[in-house]
Amino acid sequence: MNRNTSRNFSANEKEIALLLKENSRWKEKLAFFKEEINFLNLYLSADIFQKNILNLYERLQLFYDELQNFKLGCLDLTTRVHNHRYDIEGILECEDISCEVFYHEEHLKLKESVLNFAREFRKFKLEVYSYTGRLLRRTSKEH
Repeated sequence: MNRNTSRNFSANEKEIALLLKENSRWKEKLAFFKEEINFLNLYLSADIFQKNILNLYERLQLFYDELQNFKLGCLDLTTRVHNHRYDIEGILECEDISCEVFYHEEHLKLKESVLNFAREFRKFKLEVYSYTGRLLRRTSKEH
């Protein structure tokens, strides 16, 4: 008699594993965004830009202010993604389809929030780099 000792997972358990994997990827992305935000904080406040550029410091301040909004948004999303992990595990407790549908809809809403944050943050970074890249000092002697 040949016994198969591997565990058979229900369709629900497999789906939950996929949702948890996606949740884990979101956490990784958000951790990377947090590091990018920290770098941009340093970058925008560094003394690396050419002097005597009209409205430079005002523009850098606007970027800095917007970056603080991204920092708060990233923190909020990180908390939501972390807490959502427990919601995913709660699907196993569902006794009817409407309960499962609710959790899946919440997952999709959170997914859209993460994707939207990534899209908006990418646009912001492009704007910062496009503006500041040409204003970097070429040598340490430039003032």
